[in-house]
Amino acid sequence: MSKYKIIADSGSTKTDWVVVNEEKNTRQTVKSIGFNPYFHTSEFIYNEMRKPFSEAEIDRYEVGTVHFYGAGCSSVDKVQIVKKALLMHFPSAAIHIDHDLIAAARATLGDDHGIACILGTGSNSCVWKNGQVVENIPSHGYIFGDEGSGSHLGINLVKLYLKDGLSPELTQEFEEEFKLTKTQIINKTYRESDPNVFLANFASFYGGRVEKCEMLRETMIKEFNEFFKERVACYADYKSYDLGFVGSIAFHNQEILSEVAASYGLTIKSISKCPIDALVDYHINQLVK
Repeated sequence: MSKYKIIADSGSTKTDWVVVNEEKNTRQTVKSIGFNPYFHTSEFIYNEMRKPFSEAEIDRYEVGTVHFYGAGCSSVDKVQIVKKALLMHFPSAAIHIDHDLIAAARATLGDDHGIACILGTGSNSCVWKNGQVVENIPSHGYIFGDEGSGSHLGINLVKLYLKDGLSPELTQEFEEEFKLTKTQIINKTYRESDPNVFLANFASFYGGRVEKCEMLRETMIKEFNEFFKERVACYADYKSYDLGFVGSIAFHNQEILSEVAASYGLTIKSISKCPIDALVDYHINQLVK
């Protein structure tokens, strides 16, 4: 008989897993790296899950249900990559996999109509009605999309650094913080795995500096404007919807994000850095099986 239900929220950078013991009504959290089936195989996902779950106090054969929300889980073939990995680790479980946009919508909008947005390592949005995604413009990833995301903010910053476009003070701070040469940055971007995650790491540089540096502030405003132009204002009657945001970029830059939203005549209903707690409550309260 199954004892556990697992709810997981996975972005390109990290995955939050919450294990619910349905017998004892207790919860424990497990953390792992993020998974994206566009970049990762089933075997890679499975192997990266093993260590954090080996330290969790659960019997994996007693997991009855897994609800997994993941970046890149938007097509049948990509869903199968993740599902195979989950079944390898939880062979007795019923596996339910949804796109991370559904996680964003359930966490920030609940049963209300609105536009759910992701601004983290990547970016995306959808129109949410009656508990379903009714419209979505595919993100197309960090090269062709992901406006306003950590990846794009990182790319803009790195371009300035590589072209000597930062002030001497910012250049020194950049080099002290990241300890990477220009050659190392280029090699890691073009020759190593997960370049979107690598580039998104540079977005942390904006924190604490965007208020003092007009150039960084203008860069962020430009990126957020691109996001609203390409991912929000494109929907019909977009001004009639509430907005919900999830992701570290949205959470840590709420003032500028709200400022840009206001320029489009919009108000943000809620911003959540991480939707996992709201998702757990959703699955417990709604009794989704």
